[in-house]
Amino acid sequence: MINTRKRLPFYLISTALANIFYYGLLIPAALLYPGYSPFQHTVSALGNTTKNPNGWFLFSICLILIAIALIPFVLDMKKWYEAQFSVKKYIVAIQVLGLFNSFAMVMIAIFPTDLSSTEHNFWSLMNFICIELVILLAIIGLRTHPSYWNRLSIIALVDFVCCVTYLYLLRAYRPIATIFEWLTFILILAYLFLLAYNMYKEKL
Repeated sequence: MINTRKRLPFYLISTALANIFYYGLLIPAALLYPGYSPFQHTVSALGNTTKNPNGWFLFSICLILIAIALIPFVLDMKKWYEAQFSVKKYIVAIQVLGLFNSFAMVMIAIFPTDLSSTEHNFWSLMNFICIELVILLAIIGLRTHPSYWNRLSIIALVDFVCCVTYLYLLRAYRPIATIFEWLTFILILAYLFLLAYNMYKEKL
């Protein structure tokens, strides 16, 4: 009997895996961190080899796996401009930023915050800048694309606000900044998965 079931595209699988890696590895890492709270500690604190000796490696593995998992999705973003060439410049920019961000995530994993704080903070900043730029480019570039679900931009805009709020509060009022960092990562991964699902449903 011929199997007629439609296979899920790799770009959809890759964004699903990124979400699974995030929760499947960071939640155990947080549970292994004595007294960890997303309202008091940054996500990067989970990779602190001194304060989280039993779970720091889960943080590093998580970032590396997410970075790798997202590459197929980033490359397959070309489907947007194959369907409408006018958005190509925006999508290519997103692809370049996406690949650079995967590299930045690997660097964050390689340089723990307690052992190489300068390098870690630099690549973390690059990570946030990439997230902000990808969101803006996606909203602006895809807003007139006939296959894009514009309601997804609501999630993207909320994520952008969370990202900017975190970066501001990190210096101005650190005690409540960390929850916005968590929200930034949760929302961007959710947005990327829904964007991939959008691509799948619209048969791009």
